[in-house]
Amino acid sequence: MKKSKTLFWLFIVLNLVPNFCLIFTEPLSAIGKIILILVPLSIYMIVFSLFKRAGLMQLILIPVLILHAFQLVLFYLFGESVIAVDMFLNLPTTNASEAGELLGNIWPSIIIVCVLYIPVIVLASIAVHHKVVRPAAFRRKMITWGLVLLIIGSGLTAYEKRRDNTYEVKTDLYPANVMYNFYFACKKWNRSMDYPVTSKDFTFRATRDTAHERREIYVLVIGEAGRAENWSLWGYERETNPKLKNEANLVLYKDAITQSNTTHKSVPLILSAADACHYERLYTQKSVVTAFKEAGFKTVFLSNQVPNRSFTDYFGEEADYYKNIRPTEDGGLITINNYDEAMLPFMQHYIDSLANDNLLIVFHTYGSHFNYKERYPEEFAHFTPADATEIEYKNKAQLVNAYDNSIIYTDHFLHNVIEILRASGSDATMIYSPDHGEDLLDDSRKRFLHASPIPTYYQLHIPFMIWFSDNYIEARPNFYQVARYNSNAPVATNHIFHTLLNLAEINTSHFEPEFSLINPIFKRQPRMYLGDHDNPINYYEVGLKKQDKEMVQRRGMDHTVNTSCKN
Repeated sequence: MKKSKTLFWLFIVLNLVPNFCLIFTEPLSAIGKIILILVPLSIYMIVFSLFKRAGLMQLILIPVLILHAFQLVLFYLFGESVIAVDMFLNLPTTNASEAGELLGNIWPSIIIVCVLYIPVIVLASIAVHHKVVRPAAFRRKMITWGLVLLIIGSGLTAYEKRRDNTYEVKTDLYPANVMYNFYFACKKWNRSMDYPVTSKDFTFRATRDTAHERREIYVLVIGEAGRAENWSLWGYERETNPKLKNEANLVLYKDAITQSNTTHKSVPLILSAADACHYERLYTQKSVVTAFKEAGFKTVFLSNQVPNRSFTDYFGEEADYYKNIRPTEDGGLITINNYDEAMLPFMQHYIDSLANDNLLIVFHTYGSHFNYKERYPEEFAHFTPADATEIEYKNKAQLVNAYDNSIIYTDHFLHNVIEILRASGSDATMIYSPDHGEDLLDDSRKRFLHASPIPTYYQLHIPFMIWFSDNYIEARPNFYQVARYNSNAPVATNHIFHTLLNLAEINTSHFEPEFSLINPIFKRQPRMYLGDHDNPINYYEVGLKKQDKEMVQRRGMDHTVNTSCKN
């Protein structure tokens, strides 16, 4: 009997480990923190008393242990919050190679969860095998006390909801919130799988009234994990943009943010008319690629990212010519690490072979995705040493060195894109925007990577720029002048879709001139990013923590509080 009681409480305590951690990381009131322990404790007391065999229920609850393990790994990476919807969606949209790189470098957290939960499963199995049972009287007693505590916890929950109307069980009580997030992720994934059907009949009805005398080429380069803080063009003390700094006709937007810190949401927002305020458009509308096709352009989509069944893949397949240089092998593993430059010969090929056509070319680069030292050839290793890959604070200097080297390589890549466009003699423009930024163990929070449930300044602030060829400026000087005039405006990635349409003078009812950075009627808009449940969040008012707001103010970025969305 003593052994069965010990196992009973051991199982409960180990299942409550994430709850105890969340007490210190989540912005809950004192009552909210009591509920965070009391309600799950009462439910575990009841559940673990249902069967007389001591370990049977724990074996049934192995899926819950897996959630606990996932949650503890999340604490190791981000130091706060529960498993978000986007974290679940990152599982099917992250390839095995990327997952292997990450898991191989967060081994301390893997060891911790293994030490905590593998013995639990072993003990539960042994208890079942040896038929360790709990006396009926003990089980009745635990169920009674569990019900009493559940009633008290329910009362406190009702009081907390009345006191704070933002408190909800499905978002604030672990593990109920994680289970809700998993449900939300599955529902969202199914909707995205239906996209070919729900968008089948969509059309932009795009037309053009005018055309240039010379050939036109418009290029959109979507970067990966590029944060503005490490670009010398944005004030970084290291020289990471040795080539772009000498480019004429380059308009830099110093106060730009992304609308999502996750690739599977950010890239589709860049390519479509959807934005944080109108995310539902994504499920029924097509991308800017189709708008250009309808207007008579030949379209090319070049990718150095593994296909992942996301909206980005759907949009890429809309192009007349879709080339992915990083396909999966039969076993699902990637064996070749192609650098972004490998896409440039294809760019040149399409420019030459489609010489009689105006073009839209979209690049989806691998940019500065972790593992950073794998993203550039050896000759770009300007900052050394840069070999450490383990995500530990002691390795910060080496990780930053490798990251900065990847920015130097991106600078080289963009310079080559511009050189190809310049040599084409066309009226050309290039827009560059990363999908999101990156944390590099910047402050006391020691945050790393991106896609955290609560983004930081470093994940949101991005380097955004437009380059104009001399020929384009000669043909449309006013567009270039307006672009420069708006360079100090607070902008976000939802301006890209409308600016691209405006650059090519494409007419469609989906074009909103007040969002175009080259349009005289451009208006400053409330800047939002997309929350975990696809809700718009004002990035300054409620989206940033104290450390991030200090960075915004220090950098002179706009911090106007405005939570309204444009209807």
